[in-house]
Amino acid sequence: MKQYLHKQLFTVHRITGLIVGIMLLFASITGTLLVFSEEIDEALHHETYHIAPGTQRKPLFELLQQAGKSLRGGTPYLFFSRLPQTPEEPVIVRAEYGPDNKVYLFLNPYTGEVVHQHTNTGYFSGFLVYLHFSLLSGKTGAKVMLTVAVLLFISLLTGIWVYRKSVFKVLTFRLKPEWSSRTRRWRNLHRITGVWALLFNLLIAFTGFMMQLKVLDNRKTTGPFPDVGAPIPVDYESLLTKAAAQIPGFEAMGIRPPKKAGDPVRILGHAHEAAVWGRYSSSVHFDVNGQVKKTVDFSKAPLGDKFNAAMAPLHFGNYGGIPVKILYALLGLTPGILSISGFLIWYRRKYIIKKHQL
Repeated sequence: MKQYLHKQLFTVHRITGLIVGIMLLFASITGTLLVFSEEIDEALHHETYHIAPGTQRKPLFELLQQAGKSLRGGTPYLFFSRLPQTPEEPVIVRAEYGPDNKVYLFLNPYTGEVVHQHTNTGYFSGFLVYLHFSLLSGKTGAKVMLTVAVLLFISLLTGIWVYRKSVFKVLTFRLKPEWSSRTRRWRNLHRITGVWALLFNLLIAFTGFMMQLKVLDNRKTTGPFPDVGAPIPVDYESLLTKAAAQIPGFEAMGIRPPKKAGDPVRILGHAHEAAVWGRYSSSVHFDVNGQVKKTVDFSKAPLGDKFNAAMAPLHFGNYGGIPVKILYALLGLTPGILSISGFLIWYRRKYIIKKHQL
C-alpha cells in the first residue's frame, strides 16, 4: 500500500511539474525582477521621481484637476496613488479607464505641471506585473496563472512525500550536487534545491494563489469603467491634518476621492505598523464636509484583515529592505531551477536510460 501511494504521488509530482514547468521558469524570472521593481523604475526614470523643491505646494484638488485636464478624452476616476513623502517627490495620480487600462500621471506639486505620464503597462514594473499575473491577456491569462499556482502547490506537497528520505540528508549536507556524475547531478540538484527552498516556494505558491483571486475579482467587470465626471471639490489639506490627529503617528500615502455623491474620502497610509502589512493599511474616512465617518487603525485590525494585507508584501518581499529583497531574488529563482532539473530528470529516464536499455 505504501509503495502504491509513493508511486501515485510520484506520478502526480512528475505530471504537475511537467505541465507547469515552462510557466514556473517564466514566473521565476519575472518574479525575481519584480522584487527590485521600485529600484529599477527609479533608475530608469530618475528625473521623474525627483523634483526640484519649490517654496509652496499647490492645493491637492488643483493638482487633481490639472491631472484630469492633461488626459485625452473621458472623465475617468482619479485618485492620489502616492503623496510626496519628501520635498523632492512628485505627486502621483492614477486615472482608471478600465481593469486593464490605467494611466499614471506624475505632477510637480509646486507648479502643477505634469512631468511624466504612462499607462499601467507603459513602464518596466507595470508591464512586468501585467505579464507576471495575466500573461498580457487579461482575465484569460489570470486564470492560467491561477492554475499554475495550484499545480505548483500540488507539486510541492507531493514532492515532500516523494523526497522525504532526502530531507535530513540535504539539511545535514550529506547529499552533494555531484556535478561530475551524469546520473546524479540533476537529481541531486533537484532534491537540494527543493528542500532548501521548500518553505519559500510554499509561501510563494499560496500568496500567488491568493493574489490571483484578487486579480480575477478585479476583472469581474470587463470593458471600460463608466465615466465618473469631474472631481468633487474637497479641501484635502484640512482632511490630511484631521487624519493625522485620528491615528497616532499616521502618515498619509494616498487619497481616494469619492466616485459619486455620498461616497467617503479615504485617506490611506500607515502609522508605522509592521511593513509586512503594506504602507496603505490604515485609513481615515471623511464625508465631503470633513466629518470623520470611519477610522481604521491597522495595528488593531482583525487577524483576517492582517492576513489579507500581508499577501502582496510576502509575495514580493518588499517589507524588509534590500537584504530581504536579495534573499527573495535568490530564492525566487528556485522554481525555475526545479522546473529545469525536473525536466532533465524526466528526459533522462524517458529517453536516454530507456535507449541504453534497448
